Amino acid sequence: MAALTVTNSFTAGTSIVASQMNTNFSDVVSWATGTPFLAASGQLTTVKGTLSVTELATFSNDIYLSGSNQRLIYEGASSDAYETYLAATDATADRAITFPDATGTVALIDNASAVISNSVFN
Repeated sequence: MAALTVTNSFTAGTSIVASQMNTNFSDVVSWATGTPFLAASGQLTTVKGTLSVTELATFSNDIYLSGSNQRLIYEGASSDAYETYLAATDATADRAITFPDATGTVALIDNASAVISNSVFN
């Protein structure tokens, strides 16, 4: 869908008729409830409230989480009361966590001894 367009345009210093404002409001509602084009490359778009994406979302750069509840939540195949949360503690410096280019399971501190005792290192 194209960028937002409205039926009536207004110029500073001219009278605005209520019916023209209502028409423009209807244009905005139709645009927002359809498939809006929010911004062109290089512009900032702010979405307040909840943004729901029901298909693939592609990001071409970093994803920045801010606020007091920063985490990624995975629902899984069953939409139920159980989710998997990925969160980081409050950083005191820039940190990088790099996953290897390999398939496997990430061991947690709570089960590291079980992983080691069942490995080739034991």
